[in-house]
This record gives sequence, C-alpha cells and structure tokens, in this order.
Amino acid sequence: MTEPTLSGMLDLERVIGVCRHFGVPALVCIDKYYVNQENTRQIESYCLNQGIEVASEIPFDDVVTKVPIKRLPVVECGDGEVSREIDKLWQVIARALSW
Repeated sequence: MTEPTLSGMLDLERVIGVCRHFGVPALVCIDKYYVNQENTRQIESYCLNQGIEVASEIPFDDVVTKVPIKRLPVVECGDGEVSREIDKLWQVIARALSW
C-alpha cells in the first residue's frame, strides 16, 4: 500500500526492488489516491511499466479515522466507496494467492 506522496512513491520503488530481489510477487494499492492525482498517475504508470497490478485505489474517507472508536473493521461500518474498495482489494489478493 502506498500513498501518492513523494515519500510514498520512493518507498514503493524500494519495496518493489526488495520483492524482485527475493522473487516475491507484488500488488499495489494506492491509499488516498485522489489527494494528489498527478502522483497517482505516476504510480499507475510506474506499475504498468513494471508489470505490477494496481489492485485497488482507496479514497480518503473520515469513516476510516472513526472506526477505531467502534472497534470494528472499516468494511463493517457501512457500504461506502472505501468499504467496496477494501473488499475489491481482498478479492484481488485472494485471487493472486489462488484461494
């Protein structure tokens, strides 16, 4: 998971390098994707050029910051876009793991 910030992009490149070094397949999830749409496009382009799937793009939503108070997972606190994207992310991960 990465955020569309300069440090997030640099960390992503390092993590992908480590995954490649150890032969571990990678998927990418972009968190808060619309905070910086130009960086999001750069991450998408980087992933495309590296042959890495962007499994999900999760928007910012206040529900994520409020959930710990309820002690519930985000996906159990409504059926908003964040919950749908997290569910989509899980489906992509499960498919990649062949579950």
